[in-house]
Amino acid sequence: MFEFRIRTLTARRACVLGAAALIAGGVAPARAQLVLPGAVAPTPEGTVASPAKKRSVGGEMGAAAGPAIMPKAPAEDAIVGKIIKRDGEGSAIEFSRAGADLQVAKLTLVGDDLRRSGEACRVEVAGTPLKLTARQSETGLRRYQIAFPACAFTFDVLDGAILVTNEGKACELKDAGCRADPEGLWGMSADEIDPKKGEEMLGARARVEKTLRSTFRALYDQYKKEKAIRNFIVKEQAGFSSWREEVCRSYAREPDFGYCALRLTEARAIALGAQLATGVKLPPGVVEEAAAENTKKDERK
Repeated sequence: MFEFRIRTLTARRACVLGAAALIAGGVAPARAQLVLPGAVAPTPEGTVASPAKKRSVGGEMGAAAGPAIMPKAPAEDAIVGKIIKRDGEGSAIEFSRAGADLQVAKLTLVGDDLRRSGEACRVEVAGTPLKLTARQSETGLRRYQIAFPACAFTFDVLDGAILVTNEGKACELKDAGCRADPEGLWGMSADEIDPKKGEEMLGARARVEKTLRSTFRALYDQYKKEKAIRNFIVKEQAGFSSWREEVCRSYAREPDFGYCALRLTEARAIALGAQLATGVKLPPGVVEEAAAENTKKDERK
C-alpha cells in the first residue's frame, strides 16, 4: 500500500534477516522502512508490474482478538470540519467544503524561529480558504496538494487524519522568520484521545496488522517467481515498521494509545491491497532489473 510511495520519509535498507522473517511469517512490528506506497512523496517514475491471476487473501498470520480488518480508503468527509494537528499538538489544519470541492479553511504552522535560535514560532497562514488540487496516487488513498506557494505540501487522506509529505524539506516562511516542517501525521490532538479507548485502539491495530500480513503474503506469492519484483516488495515491506516508528515516535501520547501507528498501519494495508489489485509500481532501477531477468528467461527457453 501507506507506493501508503508515501517517500520523503524515504525507504531505508532492509536487512537480510528482516526480509527473511517477512517472507516466513508476514510483517512483524519491528523496525524497518517503507513507503506506504504513496505515503510519503510522489511516486517515482517507473512501470507497473501487472498482477498475475488474482489469489484470495486468506490465512490468519498472528494472533489478534476479533476478525482481520481490511480498511477502506477514507473519503474526504473523514477530515472535514475537524481541527487536526501535526503529531497531535503542533501545526494545525482545518478543512471545509465549497460545494463539492475540498479546501483548507484554516492553517497554522508551528516551527523554529529563524531570528531567535532555540525559540518556537507560530504562523497563521493568511489568504484562506486555500485551494486543493487532486494528485494521482497508487496507494489507494485520496491525495491532494495545498496551493500555498511558501509551503505547497502534499497529503493523503486517512481516517480523521492526513499523512503529509514535502520531499523531506521544511518550509521557510521568510516574511514571518519561521521554519516549519509539515511532514508527518496530522490527526487527533492529545486532549481529544479518550483514555478509555486505548485498549480498543490497540486491538484494532492488531486486527489490521493481521490483514496487512495476509495481504503481503498474497502479494509475495503473486510475484515469487519474478526475483526483481519480489525483492522490491520484500524490501519495501521490511522497511515499513521502522518508518512507522520514525513517523510516530513524536506523536502525542503514542506509547499509551498507538493512535499514529494505527492510522499508518491502516494506510499501509490499503496500499498493499491496491498493489495486489492493480500491480506494483516499480522505480526505474527495478524496471531495468526485471527486464534483464525476463530476457535471461527467454534466452533459456
